[in-house]
Amino acid sequence: MRVPWTRFTPFSLSLLLLLAHLASSAVEDGLLNNGDFETTPTGGFASAAIGEGVASIPGWSINGTVELVSSGQRQGGMILIVPQGEHAARLGNDAEISQTVQFEKGSQYAITFSAARTCAQMEALNVSVGSATQTIELQTLYSVEGWDAYAWGFQAADEEARLAFRNPGMEDDPTCGPIIDSIAIKKLFTPDRSDDNEVLNWDFEEGPWMFPNTSLGILLPTNLDEETSPLPGWTVESNRAVRFIDSAHYSVPQGKRAVELLSGKEGILSQMIQTTPNKQYNLTFTLGSAGDKCQPPLAVMAFAGDQAQNFHYSPVSNATSQAANLTFTARAERTRVAFYSVYYNMRSDDHSSLCGPVLDEVRVWGLSGAAGLSSGGSKIIGLIMGLVVSWVLL
Repeated sequence: MRVPWTRFTPFSLSLLLLLAHLASSAVEDGLLNNGDFETTPTGGFASAAIGEGVASIPGWSINGTVELVSSGQRQGGMILIVPQGEHAARLGNDAEISQTVQFEKGSQYAITFSAARTCAQMEALNVSVGSATQTIELQTLYSVEGWDAYAWGFQAADEEARLAFRNPGMEDDPTCGPIIDSIAIKKLFTPDRSDDNEVLNWDFEEGPWMFPNTSLGILLPTNLDEETSPLPGWTVESNRAVRFIDSAHYSVPQGKRAVELLSGKEGILSQMIQTTPNKQYNLTFTLGSAGDKCQPPLAVMAFAGDQAQNFHYSPVSNATSQAANLTFTARAERTRVAFYSVYYNMRSDDHSSLCGPVLDEVRVWGLSGAAGLSSGGSKIIGLIMGLVVSWVLL
């Protein structure tokens, strides 16, 4: 029976519209459908023995040799790494897993996932959503745990697209390949620029999804496009990653998020900010220690335009952070602000995990007064001051 629209109250109409919106809305932040590979497949999980792959994985489409590995599973004399939980997926030569995901067209997203190598040091993962794609090298192991968590950013070109992970490698053993686990998504928002700070996302509070039970932080690999960065406003412009950390597992100077700089000059974090040519600015930031037993010395090299200075971490008393300041004169309408760790630091408790100084609270603001005036403006002020002096003498 058809119900006339007049029977609906304004409240019920609003409720129906809301329900319709929710039914067609994009995927929610957090773990994807069976993103941890813990949902039991048809026929149950395979035994610990090495198999030739699986026919299906709930929530995922597979292509090529894909294996569900279990925690503690052995391959020869090697124990396979399962980053979290009891199961993960291993991708063989040119193998791929994918699932269709709903997005908000034009919005920016970040995919977080955990990955580990198995047979070869040069293993890699190709991550793609529609036409957006990036290959992430797994050659460098940043933690002694045997795996790392990564984030990749992109802009949704359509309301529906296929998210895929592919192993581009071709090993002699076709079952070799990277292990992937804990795949999550987060819609990103770029914070507005404030009147007294030219830096976007200055406190690093906006970034990729972080699992509450993971203490390794999230690695942000090379990304030269600020429009698709998993850390809005910022780019990683070198061939090594920086680490996005949270206050639940690390010492963070302010708020809940910060960045730990890794791998010396190979891990550069930067942002292009708006400036006025010939105007003088102050760059300030907070330098800290993550509390992860990182071996000293800790130091940051800071760049602002044509100015550069290194700052050593030397906190007073029991403090875990300190303020740093660099004054510079802008030469153009856009100025590059960048940071990297001066040293290559390792943790003292395992001598293998990469670590470094923590960066937080990055601010840039213009200095008032004659310092921001052009040479012509300075001449005019000098002329006015001369006239004033002459009048006083009279």
